[in-house]
Amino acid sequence: MKKKVKRLTVVRHSKFFIVLHWLIVVEMLVLLITGFSLSEDFTLFGIQRGTARPFHIVFGLAWLGTVVFFLYYFVMSREYDWFRLSRIGYALDFFVQEIRSFLTGKKVHEPIKYDPQAGDYVEKIVPTEVLAWWGWFLLWVIIGLSGLALLFPDTFGLVNRIFNFFVADYGEPAASTRAVHFLVAVFIVVLGAIHAYAALIFNVWKSIFLGTREEPVVE
Repeated sequence: MKKKVKRLTVVRHSKFFIVLHWLIVVEMLVLLITGFSLSEDFTLFGIQRGTARPFHIVFGLAWLGTVVFFLYYFVMSREYDWFRLSRIGYALDFFVQEIRSFLTGKKVHEPIKYDPQAGDYVEKIVPTEVLAWWGWFLLWVIIGLSGLALLFPDTFGLVNRIFNFFVADYGEPAASTRAVHFLVAVFIVVLGAIHAYAALIFNVWKSIFLGTREEPVVE
């Protein structure tokens, strides 16, 4: 008979972290809707460009401020320790295990563990979250810089020229930046869907609403 894993309800996310998380989510949804409405090739939402543009600019600047503050809080609260660069190798190994388990029809073991005696996690995250986090960070940097370059082309002219170097099929640097900005937005949608799916699979989605979760305890 399989031994039942002992669990303990612990605080996984602070209320402040939850507020910042959902604020970023809401801002990004508004940006995606208004941003796609500005595209000549994407008219799904039916919002007029004249209406979408001011909302996109205001929410873009708000999102940038929220993300900068979130990153500061992320580091100062030591949440970053679970996602630091030195854990990428470990995350890649776990990712390979996930693929093998998927192909063989086996269930991936739950790596999250809590030590009640120490009053802290032994492992707080599913290791592939490390890869997802750095993916988010890279996409945020690119979409943030490209957005600023489109809004302030004189100040961020170098950014436009860099994007034009890598995406040279467009006649002017700003057009290359616009193409990169749109493509990264699509990647953000894809990564967001994967992130939500992973949260469901590993049953951690409730904690981003409640802040608590029943975590497996170290015996």
